[in-house]
Amino acid sequence: MKILILGSGYLGTELACSLSSNHSITCIGHANDSYKFNSKFPNINFIKGDVYDKELLEKNSLNSDQIYYCIGTGSVVDCIENPQIYKKINIDNFSALIESIKPKNSTFFLFSSAFVYSDLPKNSENSETKPETLYGKYRLQQELILKKSHMPYVILRLANIFGHQYFWPKQSQNVIDKFISNVFSTKQISLHGDGTQLVDLVQINQVLNLVNKINEKSIKNEIFNVSNESRTSIIDIAKTIQNYAIEKYNISIHLNKKNDYKKIPNIPAISSSKIMKYFQWKNLETITIKDIFEYENNRKNKL
Repeated sequence: MKILILGSGYLGTELACSLSSNHSITCIGHANDSYKFNSKFPNINFIKGDVYDKELLEKNSLNSDQIYYCIGTGSVVDCIENPQIYKKINIDNFSALIESIKPKNSTFFLFSSAFVYSDLPKNSENSETKPETLYGKYRLQQELILKKSHMPYVILRLANIFGHQYFWPKQSQNVIDKFISNVFSTKQISLHGDGTQLVDLVQINQVLNLVNKINEKSIKNEIFNVSNESRTSIIDIAKTIQNYAIEKYNISIHLNKKNDYKKIPNIPAISSSKIMKYFQWKNLETITIKDIFEYENNRKNKL
């Protein structure tokens, strides 16, 4: 297949590399990301440019079988701090991007978020989408824009992705990798709020494997929750990493509570039963933070 990946950040890079072994990949991204592909993956057609450039998008989407949207959409905290900026990115720019894709027969992959749900004990794909955060509202609006476009789609509502298969980025975006990087650099872990907010995790290799399985079955016009169904608090993750750093590496880590918000929302709990049924999905809820620490530190040193 001919696949167009929009964005060359963390997720876009990992997807491009994963899919390049079986498909023809074009990736549009920032010029400073070209190093990721030039040496290790010269078969990937990397285009230095703006994904919102209408002419560039029209040209490269014309004969694409699939399009993957991997643009940075911010976070819950980002949307609290800069609501207008992230409204423009998630709503205005996204609408213009969808409009620029012609003809609309490519399957569009949207990596959405569990935050489109409310904070119930468990949400399935059939649960009411009732986001309680501005970030969740923006991501849900993206889903609606995509559906109204009448393009074939696959929407993955994700928990927090962590881990790396192909590259360790200069700046880690996800909470686990960011904390581990800080252990060896700043020797402190910064926490928004009181740290009691719950997060759920899913490894990047699980997401990549799931995308490949979706392609094998030629799935279209479906929504899937993707989660390990194992929520834990940010403060517990931080303390585990703090304790392990001193025990294993004799590095003393300071936990810095910014207290900039009284309470950061929990990521809504989502059920992965649908992907378990469709694709024999097996979650990795038994993996401990210590396992993650060693896995990520070893991989960082190899990449």
